[in-house]
Amino acid sequence: IDLIGLDEALSKLEKLSPRQAEVVHLRWFVGLTVNEVAELLDISVSTVEQDWRSARAFLKRQLMIYGDS
Repeated sequence: IDLIGLDEALSKLEKLSPRQAEVVHLRWFVGLTVNEVAELLDISVSTVEQDWRSARAFLKRQLMIYGDS
């Protein structure tokens, strides 16, 4: 993974959707489960799952764009 590209993509995500960025941080970097994230953020498990899917798709697109630059 291109760490510079990932950092830029995460910064963009944080501006567009702070909650999705927080879900990524908690899942990827802290290692929490979906249930733990839901409890910590006081949101439903289905919301965490949706945020996680959307955020991963966004990051993947951004990394592909960054890689083409």
